[in-house]
Order: sequence, then C-alpha cells, then structure tokens
Amino acid sequence: MAQSMHCYRHPRRETRVSCATCGRPICTECMVQTDVGIKCPDDARLPRGALAGAMKPAQVARTFITGAAVAIFGIPVAYVIFQVGFVTFILSALAGYGAGIFVHRAGGRNGGPLAMAVSGVAVAIAFAPKLVPPLMAGVFPTFVLLPALVAVGFAVYNSR
Repeated sequence: MAQSMHCYRHPRRETRVSCATCGRPICTECMVQTDVGIKCPDDARLPRGALAGAMKPAQVARTFITGAAVAIFGIPVAYVIFQVGFVTFILSALAGYGAGIFVHRAGGRNGGPLAMAVSGVAVAIAFAPKLVPPLMAGVFPTFVLLPALVAVGFAVYNSR
C-alpha cells in the first residue's frame, strides 16, 4: 500500500495530488489548475517558461546527491557491463537511461542544464575506472569509450 501524502501547506490534510512542477503534495484547497496540469500556489504564480530547468535549493541538493550515488554505485555496474561482452552497448544504454531518469526524478522532474550535466558527469565517472587505465598505458580503448559515450548520451537525454 502506498504511503499517504500530506499537503505541504496543511500538514493534517491527506492528499493524493502533487504539483506537476515540483512534486510537492497539495490538497484540493491549495491546488491551482493550469494549462500544464495541477500546480502548487508557489509554482502556479510563475510564468510557464520561468520554471523550465529552474530548481529550488532542495531540488539542487537532491540532484547532486543522486549524481554522487549514480557515480559511486555505477562503478560496479560498469564493470558488470563489460564482463557480459556481447550486449555491452545495450546494457550501457539501459544503464545511462536509468541513471538519467533517476537524476531527473530526484531533482523534482525539472530537468534542465544542471540535471543534464550532473547525470552526464556521474555516468562518465562511473565508467572512468574502466577507461582511464588503458589511456594511461597509451592505448585508445575504443570498445570501452563507445559504450561509455552511449551511456552518457542516454543519461543526459533522459534527465532533460
């Protein structure tokens, strides 16, 4: 069973509605119907274009924390991807897709340049331990670089 949400402005009121922009739970009294969905009063006041990629401080913090988690937990994932071999590109695309979605959702689904940069850098860091040693040895690891670029591309695309 899903955990019940409470309106951020009226903590005693239970709700199943959340803001289309920031994701905060809102009650029927607080919700504002807009052309792009139901929003909280704070986000409904701003013009539609003002929120594209704009993040509140808490969303920025969650985006960076999630990016760090993707970078740390992505290192073993990258090693596993290269152990499989024959489906490396497909697994890289799926890993990048998942990382991009994860960062995008953690940041309140606002996306924008910050979320794109964080997800791209996080995935690149996850693939770096597999890429850096051959580069340091003077070998250009094409079969490692291309799946890493695929993963980064998918991550950036899905966090926009």
